[in-house]
Amino acid sequence: MSNCNLIVPIILPTKSLHFAEILENGNAQDVIDTLFQIEGVAKEVLGDLEDCGWALQKIRAEECGRAWEEEELTRLGDGK
Repeated sequence: MSNCNLIVPIILPTKSLHFAEILENGNAQDVIDTLFQIEGVAKEVLGDLEDCGWALQKIRAEECGRAWEEEELTRLGDGK
């Protein structure tokens, strides 16, 4: 069976819609890499900010006002 490409629709924070074409076994990093090959996308996302690299973030919903223990914060780390 040959590899098929997937067309992944992406809405940027500016609310513009873009499409990233990746292999069917691609991952989120492939989508990011493909998006930033599209002329103007990095400028649209960054504006006047300097490009210091890209990473994915995991969003968590926590109780408002939740007190964090130091150990919990250490376990979260910074993704490195």
